[in-house]
This record gives sequence, structure tokens and C-alpha cells, in this order.
Amino acid sequence: MKKYLLVHRETEIPEELSALKGTFSEAFSAEEAVRAVEQEETLSAVLIDTPSAIPDIRQLIRFVNERNNDLLAFPVLILTDETHIAADEQYLGGVVVDCIMKPVRAAVLKNRVTNAEQLVSSVSFTEFSKMLQSLPANIYLKDNKARYVFSSQTWHHLNTAEDPDWTIRGKTDIDIRKDKENAQKALESDLELIRSGKGTSYIIEENDGDQEYLQIIKEPLFYEDGRVRGIIALINIVTEQEQMRRKLRERYITDQLTRVYNRSYYTEYLAELEHHAPDPLSIIIADCDHLKQINDTCGHIAGDDYIRSCAELLRFCLPEEALVFRTGGDEFAVFLPGTGAEETKHLIEQLRKRQSKYRIDGNTLSVSFGCSTMQGDHDLKRYIAEADQNMYADKQARKISR
Repeated sequence: MKKYLLVHRETEIPEELSALKGTFSEAFSAEEAVRAVEQEETLSAVLIDTPSAIPDIRQLIRFVNERNNDLLAFPVLILTDETHIAADEQYLGGVVVDCIMKPVRAAVLKNRVTNAEQLVSSVSFTEFSKMLQSLPANIYLKDNKARYVFSSQTWHHLNTAEDPDWTIRGKTDIDIRKDKENAQKALESDLELIRSGKGTSYIIEENDGDQEYLQIIKEPLFYEDGRVRGIIALINIVTEQEQMRRKLRERYITDQLTRVYNRSYYTEYLAELEHHAPDPLSIIIADCDHLKQINDTCGHIAGDDYIRSCAELLRFCLPEEALVFRTGGDEFAVFLPGTGAEETKHLIEQLRKRQSKYRIDGNTLSVSFGCSTMQGDHDLKRYIAEADQNMYADKQARKISR
């Protein structure tokens, strides 16, 4: 139940105050009113009956004004009459938001107090939004059409056209973001959240001159009946953390000798393909020839150079989208998403021609290749085994022992 403080000079409480249906505290001086405000944590409003007739009343007004800086603000209203209105109106401003003439109908009084409470609450939110602007994070609200209602920051990622009258209110990400691809993803994410009522968190990369990573955390806001009324969200700049995470991730999945992907990531990637395999998907299995001989005659440092040369051949002669893995000592697996059988055979021919360009301690690089193309049938293990068998057949056809 709302609570109100009535400050007056031993006059009878106006009958119309009963319309507020709250619990009234009374004070008969400014000093008593200050003590009451200090002690009462749930006040909704202070009503002062004829302030010009109460000594030191500005002491109370100053105190309430300072207290309202705590965000939980409440209004001060003045009750006056024709005799005192000119003197009492001098107090309007700041926390004193309304001056009500007596006598007043109960319904009107109730409406004026409610309006005053809403006004001070909006002022309090304005102050709160200014505080939010001092944070490095961006906090924003959207309605259930994914349109901005409020944003504590306007970042350089937005297309404001340097218009001093520009406002984010009522706009979607598509309307304002420079990066339209990320804007479309943001809008789709918003609409899914509104549909499902489930929050989400993800990281995006913005490259507007400088690379920047942003963490976006979104949660739904609900009506009492459970419908989603909007979105509250937080954006943090996580560039340093994300760059470090990516460096660590790259180190974890990279083979240190050859700089291609390692066996750990090979296992991860196979698990991903079990659920989401491109169609077609070509597989190349490559195996270095003569490695044991080079290790025995030239030493293991030369052997390492031989393996590195094979990795370099695969990295620089295959398309950018090719994923190259070192799966064993001198064994490699290559996956080519969206590449058909004929194109894969052509790529292997290019590899065969190019490998003679690599020489290690007088030894020309020699690699055996096998391939297969998975299309329609997603039995991944079978196609890897087929490429492996074709690689052994290639080695045998040229009578090269491992």
C-alpha cells in the first residue's frame, strides 16, 4: 500500500485525501517532516498544505530534492487556496511538481498525485540513463517489434549521419547499423527471442576500420500474462579477451611442426561433419614417400623439413576453403567442402606437378594421394576409408614402400 506524508500546521486533514487510499503520516513542522522522510523508506508522495504558512519549509524541500538523487524518487505537491496561492506557487520547481487548489474533488486529487508520481519516476529514469552512459557497456531496450526504445550509448557502428537531431528510438538494427550482415543477424536473433521468450548470448566481430569484438547478451521482458513485451540487452567490448581466446584456440588446434590443423581438431571436425556435412564433400588423403629413408640417411631434422614441405604443398596449392590436417607422422587429410570429384582429381594432378619443386637435402618431395567424394550418401567413415585405400593404391602403383 502506498504511503503519503502530509505536512500542515495543525489544520484538519482535507476529506478528499481519503481518495488516495493510503496510509498517512502527519508532520506539523519542517523539522518533523524531515525526520519522517528519513525514517519512511516507502513514501510515494509528500503533500504540503499551504507551505507559505509553515516556517523553514524550504529545509524540507531541499532535503527531499537531495534524497531524490538516490533514484527512488517521489514528488512533492502543494495544497493551497485563493488566499495563499500567489505565495505558495513560489515553491514550484524541482521536486515540487504540482500546486492543487482547495477545495478539490477526490477523483481529481487522486489523478493529480498519480500524474506527479509518474512524472518524477520519468525524471528519475532520465537521471538513471545518464548514469548508464558512464559505463563502458551499452545497455538498451527494444519493443516487441525489435525497435529501439532506449540505448545508453550510441556507438560508431551506427549510421547516425552525424545528425544532431538523430535518435535511435523507433529504429531497428537494419535501419542504423553500418554492417548490414551483422544487422540482419541481430534482427533475426531479436525476432527469435520475441517468438520463443528465451534469452541469448553471442559474440560478433565488427571491422569498421579497427577490428572489434562485441559480446551481446539479450533477455526478454514479459507482460504479466506471459507475452513478450520487449528486450533488455547488454553489449560489452570483449576485444582483448576474444583475441586471446582465439590465439589460444588456434594454438590448440594447430600442428606446431607444419602449421596445418592437428589431430585434435581433426577429431572435432569429424564430429561436426557427422551432423552438418556439406554436399558434395571431397576428401584427399596424402602420405609422404621415402620418409624413413630420409630420416636414416639425412637425419630427423631433414625428415621434419620433408614433412613441412608436404604441408606447404597442400596449403598453397589447394583452394582457400580447403581444410588440411596432419593426422599422423607423415600423413595428411584434406577436406574440400563443395568440391566435386572431377575438380578434386584435377587438384591432385596439380599437386603432383608442383611437388617436384620442393627439394630437401637433395631429395625431391614425393607424396602419394588418394581421394573420394561424398555426395548424397553421408557415410563419412566409408569415404575416408575409400580415400585412404586409393592413396595406398597410388603408392603401390608407383611401387614406393613406406
